[in-house]
Amino acid sequence: MTESAVAYRKRMADVVARIDVQLKDAREQKDIIKINCLMDKLVQARASAGTADKSFTTLQESIARGDQGSSLHEFTRITIVNQNVQVLASEADACVGEELSYIGATRVDVEIPPGDDPNPGTPTAPDVPERPPLTSPF
Repeated sequence: MTESAVAYRKRMADVVARIDVQLKDAREQKDIIKINCLMDKLVQARASAGTADKSFTTLQESIARGDQGSSLHEFTRITIVNQNVQVLASEADACVGEELSYIGATRVDVEIPPGDDPNPGTPTAPDVPERPPLTSPF
């Protein structure tokens, strides 16, 4: 449990650092919408990381006492907080826009081998039916 909790804490710290870098970039761009969005995510991520740190301390104390119930509870809290921070990381990525994930327009190329063409030769216009005769001279 301790090893996993340490790994979760590191992942949360990495997320906080990444959001901080995104916020600095948004400030350089002077994009107030991105700044506000990223500030919100950063505040939430820092608060969650603080909660995880407190739970980690309590987890270590519970393990030292041999209290399995309490240690399992604290580990579960750390796990849930880590999941919440990972969601915040995705939301922060969404704050900065689609340019991070947009790779371009989709292009489809279709190649038909020469023997498989259902309409060989030059295309022709479809037969157009003649107009029916008028039923009234008026």
